[in-house]
Parts: sequence; structure tokens; C-alpha cells
Amino acid sequence: MDYREAVKFHEDTKAFGSILGLHSIRALMGELGDVWKRLRVVHVAGTNGKGSVCCFLASVLKEAGYRAGQYSSPAVFGVRDAYRLNGERISKEEYAACMQEVADACGRMTKRGMRHPTVFEVETALAFLWFDIRRCDIVLLEVGLGGSTDATNIIERPLCSVFTSIGMDHTAFLGNSLRQIAEVKAGIVKYGCPVVSDVQRGEAEGVLRRYAYANHAPYEEAVQMERVWAKDGMLVCRHPVLGELKLAMAGIYQAGNAALAAAVADRLQRQGYCLTAEQTVRGLEKAVWPGRFECIARQPLFYLDGAHNPDAAVKLRESLKLHFGEREKIGIMGVLSDKPYGEMLDLLLPSFSRIYTVTPPNERALPAKELAEEIGWRGGAALAQESVAAAVKEAVGSADGAVIAAFGSLFFLDEVKREISCGQLNV
Repeated sequence: MDYREAVKFHEDTKAFGSILGLHSIRALMGELGDVWKRLRVVHVAGTNGKGSVCCFLASVLKEAGYRAGQYSSPAVFGVRDAYRLNGERISKEEYAACMQEVADACGRMTKRGMRHPTVFEVETALAFLWFDIRRCDIVLLEVGLGGSTDATNIIERPLCSVFTSIGMDHTAFLGNSLRQIAEVKAGIVKYGCPVVSDVQRGEAEGVLRRYAYANHAPYEEAVQMERVWAKDGMLVCRHPVLGELKLAMAGIYQAGNAALAAAVADRLQRQGYCLTAEQTVRGLEKAVWPGRFECIARQPLFYLDGAHNPDAAVKLRESLKLHFGEREKIGIMGVLSDKPYGEMLDLLLPSFSRIYTVTPPNERALPAKELAEEIGWRGGAALAQESVAAAVKEAVGSADGAVIAAFGSLFFLDEVKREISCGQLNV
């Protein structure tokens, strides 16, 4: 199997749908020798910020000389984007070789009458296999959907269970209340394994503390930043222990993610890992995560942000205000039809003079025309575009000093980035 064939197998596997539960992933990993049992894992759940927290931690661990594997989903900029070692993506050759092993294991399962693993189970198995082959010291493992029945929850003894902010998302799968969603996510808590959490709101904190207590798992809440401000395109934060930090990841929400990562680093240090405060500071400041309030062009200023639910919409709005105040802002937006896009629009429309709508490349996408009509109904200005390329061209051509932000779904950001890189903008 070469790289092209491996990608095709990945795409073909999407036909098997999304099925929650651990039976299939356990069978698949059994076919692969249960390599996950040799990995030392930091397991990260939550609604927003999982990838960013893993990115911060990977950078900190790299500074300390550790081999840090990172598994994040969905992959934004190509299938290899989900798998990283010390910040570097898996090579095409390694991806193909690992996928061959996973595909063979899937074939053996179906021959015995078992269902074919889902695409996320295949992706997760490939991650475990690659991290074992590359002998990672620590694996930063991001939950895909929820927690208790997510394929990553095959992990039995994580170094710690980490919770980013919990909010309303994936309600069709996880529940219609914050308490129900927190209950599902809390399923990654394991007996005796420490829990480190961001400051949670409403019932979520009580749920996490209850699960930690029931599992005799030490629970701690991350110390928050004392002050946050913007300077020269950076996010500057004052941490009560680490002092002033200048973060390249400039979204205002990264202050909380960096604070959570610092708390996890401190927990790992207390568990015997050699992590100094200086290494933590350098790692946090050097961390870069594509698609999260990422500046991809300077003239005009053009940002990508994967805000796809109300909590993330609030953070995008606050980031734009922090960095650009009342400066005009133009949006490029595409969403999936099962997301609460009406609530997102209520939060974001006052920030934008106009929005160009697109249809993300996903079977659940909301058509650009319908999104534009919804924006108009809510009092905003919107123009539906036939393609992402057309939206980028229109936005750039009409910017005239405005800031452009593409947001709403991770699934079309890759195409936006390609359009910018192929153009004549100053990146």
C-alpha cells in the first residue's frame, strides 16, 4: 500500500459511519498486538481547546527533551495532520506502512464476521501503532467525540485525565444539557489517575468533581492567568507562577488553554518528569497550532479560526475585539447543518460588516445560500458564494483595510489556506 492507496482506504472507511463504543476498537487493537498498553498517555477531553492544549503540552515536552506524540482530530490540513511527533507530521511513507497494518487487521476482523471498524477507529489504531513504533515518551491523546464511548477511551491508566472547557456541542450524541454532556466526557476519568481541569461553568464542575471523587482520582483546577492583553500580534499573559508569557497562539482563548497546559506540566513534573518552569515558558511561547486564530496573510490581514459552536464563537468575537478593536471585519463562513449556527450568528454578526458564505466539503454541510438567508433574516449582510475560492477572492478584493476572518467549520479552512498560498498576498 502506497500513500495514495492509504488515503483511499481512509476515505472508503468513512462509508462505515460513526458508531460509539469500545468493542470494535478493542478487537482492532487486539489484532495489532495491543500496542496501546505500552504507551504513557495524557488523555484530553472537553468541548473546545483540546487540540490547542495538546499543542502547548507537546511544545513544552519537546523543550524538556521528551518525544511527545500528539493525536488530534479532525485533521484540518490533510490526513497526516492528525499525527505528530514533537510537532512534526507523520511522513507519507510511515502513514502508508501503518495504514497497511491497520487495513490488514480490519480484513481479518471482517472475515470472522465482525463489523468493519469506523474511520475514527482506524485513525485511532493508526495513531497508537505509530506512537509505539516511534517509541514516544508521552502521548497527548485527544478525545474525538464525548469521552466514555469514544475509541480513545480504551486507555486504562492515563498519566492524567485533562478537561478543557465543557460547553454545548454534539447534542444529538452527547445530550441536551451541560450536565449530560459533562457526564459523557467525565467517562475518561480512571481509578486513581489524577484529573486536571480548566475552570468549568455551571453543572460541569460538579460532575467532574463527583466522578473524580468516586474514582479516588486527585482533582485540581488550573491556576488562571492574572491578566491578558495583545501586543504586536501576540497574546501576552501574566501567569501567577510563570510570570509574563508572549504566546504566538494569539486567540484570547489561548490564555486559558496555556494555563491548563501549564497545570498539566506541573502535574507531570510532580509525577517524576523533568520539566522546569523555564522549559514550560519556552514551550508555551513557541507553540503554534494551525487553524486556531491563525494569521495566514498580512496584506490584508487574514485569519483562520475553527470556531464551530457558540462557546468558540464568543472566543472568536473576543479575540477580534482584543486585537483589532473597532476596525472593520469581513467574514467568510461555512457551517454544518447540525450545528447551532443561529446562536453563533447572534453572537458574531455585530462584529462583521458583511459575511461571504460558503458550503463546506462535508455531507452535513449547510448550503451557502441557506446560511446567507439566515444571516439576512437576522439583520446581517451576507453574499452566498459558489466556492471557497470565490469567497476568498471577493473578501480580499473588497477588504480596503479591513480584517478578514474565515470561520465556522474546520472542514473548509484547508481550501482557504490553499487559495491564499496560491495568490499574491503577503503571507
